[in-house]
Amino acid sequence: MNELPRLKPRNMSPGKIPTQESGIVIKKTVCDICNPNSHCGIDAYVKDGVIIKVEGTVENPHSVGTLCAKGAASRQYIYNENRLLEPMLRTGKRGSGEFKPIPWNDALDMIGERFKQIKNTIGPESVGFFVGYPKWMRPYVKRLTHSFGSPNYMTESSTCFSATLMAAKLVYGSFGPPDVANAKCLLVWSGNPFYSNSSIVRKLLDAIDNGLKIIEVGPFITPLTKHATVHLRLRPGTSGALALGIANFIISQGLHDQSFIDDWSVGFEEFVAYAKRPSSMQPLNLRLCGPVPVPRFIIPMPRKTTVRSFPWLV
Repeated sequence: MNELPRLKPRNMSPGKIPTQESGIVIKKTVCDICNPNSHCGIDAYVKDGVIIKVEGTVENPHSVGTLCAKGAASRQYIYNENRLLEPMLRTGKRGSGEFKPIPWNDALDMIGERFKQIKNTIGPESVGFFVGYPKWMRPYVKRLTHSFGSPNYMTESSTCFSATLMAAKLVYGSFGPPDVANAKCLLVWSGNPFYSNSSIVRKLLDAIDNGLKIIEVGPFITPLTKHATVHLRLRPGTSGALALGIANFIISQGLHDQSFIDDWSVGFEEFVAYAKRPSSMQPLNLRLCGPVPVPRFIIPMPRKTTVRSFPWLV
């Protein structure tokens, strides 16, 4: 069975400085854990064929030297003792956890024969193909799925970016990322870019220095909170109520672009009726000052906070 080198002190060098004496070299590569479109750059410090350190590649135009927690933990990801290095054949009952390693050619032959059997007896539509992380193999699995004759190509993206992309295409015709550099106000709703999208944080902080105002919506106090002009701290599970309330306020005050809606939307009247449904927060009256009752879906911020928090939407 193949084995990966383990992270032990003998693999390390004091200071991990790439020199001829230390035997450490820097290999330029990319992180392939999550985003297959941009890939964050990685400087891998290698000694005797073992990665002993990773840093972000400053020259990478996307990540500009930053790495998220997953990318920074690449060594643990690569050298994890539970990482599979070869096909495993189940030898016991389903759920027993009993497996043995087999050669790649044997595994491919077994899978191919099983695919043909299912296709000829039940039909290709009975087979589903699911791909998780990492994402680099997804185009090939999708091609295999359709070549096999199955429409059942699946990923977790239906609850991730693909849902966002589909909504944007239905509404705008194309996906348009935010123009952070030129924006005057940015609404961050239940997001935590310092942890989940660290590659854009430097650009975000530069925009804040240039006057960008942040409205943060979400139940948690995050690293972004101290940079926000307004933090609407919701109770968990009430984002939909707030969104509908804001929509109702925009519509009732005539702040929407009716001509655009008439030309480019379908079902607007149904949405208006849906947003007007009676609830604990209707009618919505957005205020930034004054003694307004705090509805039950807003968590009041501590008075000592330095962020301008306006947790009253009624």
